[in-house]
Amino acid sequence: MFKTILPPKVDGGHTYAEALYLLAHGHSSGNIYLKVYPNNIPITVLRYLLYRICSIVHIKNYLTIERIICAILLNVSIYFSWKIVKNYFDKKMGIIFLLMNLTCFPLFVYILYFYTDTMAIIFPVLLLYLWLIYQRSMKIRYILLLGLFLGIGCQIRQNLILFLPALAIYMSFVLRWKKTVANLLIIIVAFFSIHFIAQTYYIHLGYNQSNKFKMPTTHWIMMGLSKDGGYSTKDYMITRSQPSQQAKIQENINQIKQRIYEKKNDGLAYLWGVKMARTWADGTRGYYWYTYISTQRPLIYEYLFDHQKQLILFVIQIFHIVNIFFLLISTLHFFRTKKVNLNLFIQICLFGNFAFYVFLWEAEPRYTLLFTPYMLLGAVFGLNEMIKILARIRNEQPKLKKGGKWPPQIFFPISLIIIVIVCALLNYQEYAKNRMDYKQYSVNQFYNTGGASVPVNKNSMIEQTFNPQYAFNHILLGVKSINGKGIYEISISKLGSNKVLYKKSINSSQVEPRHYLAIVTRKNIPSSYRHYKISVKQISGTHHSSINLSLNGRGYEWRDLYKGGVIIQNNKALSKADLQFKVYRLVKKPYLSAKLYVCLFSVPIFILIFYIYNVLRYRSTKVKRVLT
Repeated sequence: MFKTILPPKVDGGHTYAEALYLLAHGHSSGNIYLKVYPNNIPITVLRYLLYRICSIVHIKNYLTIERIICAILLNVSIYFSWKIVKNYFDKKMGIIFLLMNLTCFPLFVYILYFYTDTMAIIFPVLLLYLWLIYQRSMKIRYILLLGLFLGIGCQIRQNLILFLPALAIYMSFVLRWKKTVANLLIIIVAFFSIHFIAQTYYIHLGYNQSNKFKMPTTHWIMMGLSKDGGYSTKDYMITRSQPSQQAKIQENINQIKQRIYEKKNDGLAYLWGVKMARTWADGTRGYYWYTYISTQRPLIYEYLFDHQKQLILFVIQIFHIVNIFFLLISTLHFFRTKKVNLNLFIQICLFGNFAFYVFLWEAEPRYTLLFTPYMLLGAVFGLNEMIKILARIRNEQPKLKKGGKWPPQIFFPISLIIIVIVCALLNYQEYAKNRMDYKQYSVNQFYNTGGASVPVNKNSMIEQTFNPQYAFNHILLGVKSINGKGIYEISISKLGSNKVLYKKSINSSQVEPRHYLAIVTRKNIPSSYRHYKISVKQISGTHHSSINLSLNGRGYEWRDLYKGGVIIQNNKALSKADLQFKVYRLVKKPYLSAKLYVCLFSVPIFILIFYIYNVLRYRSTKVKRVLT
């Protein structure tokens, strides 16, 4: 459904472009990005190997294959998690766990983003499963496999290494110290064997470490002390500007000391709260940060990823709050049982991940995705613990009421049904009736990569072709800078035709740099003719006057992010670049259609009715058994 979504202009996009270069040339492009961030070399090489296999069997749709691979890895992760829950509890709790996975929507929408987190999501559960098999059988081959898979997983996603100290702590509780040390030595030897083999292959492809560009570990610790604890371009430039690796480390340490001194205890506590919110409070895991480049923008795309995603974000956050609630309840299990078991192991892993990103490292919502399966496993333990707590409060199962009376269990769901119906009626006018202005995008190509631009002057006329999905009446063109004074003509016409549909002359004084040129037509231009072009040329102007239109061009690599058209300069097409531009029309419509609104509110009502039906059926069956 979302095959038109392209890799973003950030990490996943850079590795995509580099993998295509590797496929074409068989060696590194020398791209500075992978010298600055060598941690992304493994995912780039993995991507290249996948493309190479596809090219051998003559498959060219690499992005679809990537998403199939991501889906397979996610499903294998869910499968092993389900086996763990089923074996530890029972089949019923296994089914509840699967339902919890179905409500964790970011797991599934992240399939569209081929990057380290989605490719490594299989490893935490696989490592946990191998440990459980070892604990049951005490066969050393499972520890060896654990070490090998940990090495492979850490090549793809380095923060998987947090599993190792958690395992070491847990083994110290359940094994003798000699056995613990022996197991750790086997894991470490296997881990570094994988690391050595992988590094040898990277060097073979031309990826050599460069201390001139490489960011030291202290760089991410410094960013963890930035304003919001996330990625900071300012911090990147501070480190990048240093002449050597030693100078980078020293400058990072100086910045870390200075920021700790300036923030003091209150400032650090506030920053840690912000970082905790960035990584743990956002149920979306920032999935829509990486799906904003799409060649088509149907309505379902708008509701899931773009300008009308408020509803899905709300639903995701509700389920996330429920999971966090059960996860917190699960911490009570140890205090009730005083037993060292799987739940404690999961708690140690999650606490290590929490402490690492809150108190030490740069923090982003996506960073919790890797250990999301552990959060869901912990939520199952929390649900089970809540059942135990409620049972202890009751001391015994509620006594069976006489056959003619309604059981008390149905009064609460009946109240919820009434509340849902009242809520639906109160909000119907606002969300399903009132009509508001929405931008229906055919093109939303407004991504600034590298600050490149193309001039419009007396010697340079610029045209941009595009393929509209819908009728349109607005076009925005990004402007980087303006030189001198001049008059410019903007026109819209059908490609391959002399028929001009719209024409407008503007003075350079009407345009602001780092803003945009706005073109607003009185009537909608239909999308029935699939290919149009925007033309911008200079009619008159002072010496050296020009308008420099922003390009979605060069960042760490040239990459054509808009497949529906090309940019043309003086009748010559420019490769791997497009203007920054938007094409859309304003439409008046309610946020949701009446049918969809009713369907959405019908879902919780149906679930509650189904619950009441099962309560009544269970009660009826129990009455018959008692009478018999």
